Parts: sequence; C-alpha cells; structure tokens
Amino acid sequence: MKIKLLLSLFVSTLCAQQISINRIDLMPNTPTPYEMRDWKKVAMGYDSLVFDLSRTGLHLPLIHLNYNTVNYPEHNSFVLHTVVGTPDKDAAEAINMIPAVVGASLVGIDKRVQNGNNWVLMCEEFFNKRPGENVYLNNFV
Repeated sequence: MKIKLLLSLFVSTLCAQQISINRIDLMPNTPTPYEMRDWKKVAMGYDSLVFDLSRTGLHLPLIHLNYNTVNYPEHNSFVLHTVVGTPDKDAAEAINMIPAVVGASLVGIDKRVQNGNNWVLMCEEFFNKRPGENVYLNNFV
C-alpha cells in the first residue's frame, strides 16, 4: 500500500507542468544589477560589535560577563541582550546568544579563545543538567 502511494506521488510529480503566467514571464530570473552581500564580512562585523566588552556608546556594550551562574558555578557565562536598550541588565536568551557564537565559529572565529574568553564554554549555562531534564533551555534556570 505504501509503495503504491509513493509511486503515485512520484508519477504525478513527474507529470506536473508549470503553468505560464504572462506577467511573471516578463520578470527576470535574476535581478539586475545583482549584488551578493558578503555574509562572511557581515558575520565578522556583527561579532566584533556584539562581543566587544569595552565598546562605549548608547546601549553599549551589548554584552557583559555573568559571574553568578546557576547551572555551572565553576565558570562564568555572558549576557547578550535580545533587545537592545532593555532596562533588565540580565535579560538574555539562548536563542540569541548561542547562534551568535555558532555564526562566528562558522566564519572562522575561534570563540574558545577570543579575547581571553571561552564563549563556547559560557554557552553551557543554558544547559539544564537537573536530573531527568538534560536539555538546552532558552533562559538560565
């Protein structure tokens, strides 16, 4: 039965035809001029802005170290605000912080030794190691 269903879906997909829409056919397949953004440069710029503990200015720095960790008191963590300008200095979420570390790592920045900080290890604070849980959470627990 499953094989017949899969086969019929496969055959119907092969037989499907694209419907031509005149207005759409007038549009170019690629925009002109086409300029691909240098995403590596963007990621590196973001990292240099966000992970600069000494940056000054309105709502800066965007990050600070957390010395009162909950899950792993043997090492520090960090706080990167999800919303710039938030009045709560300890408001942070893993959904913002972990991708910042991963994204920088993907473009070649070694976040384990950047400016004397191990940002990768500090992300561990979001791992809830309470018995029976063992899961990454969005907030410190």
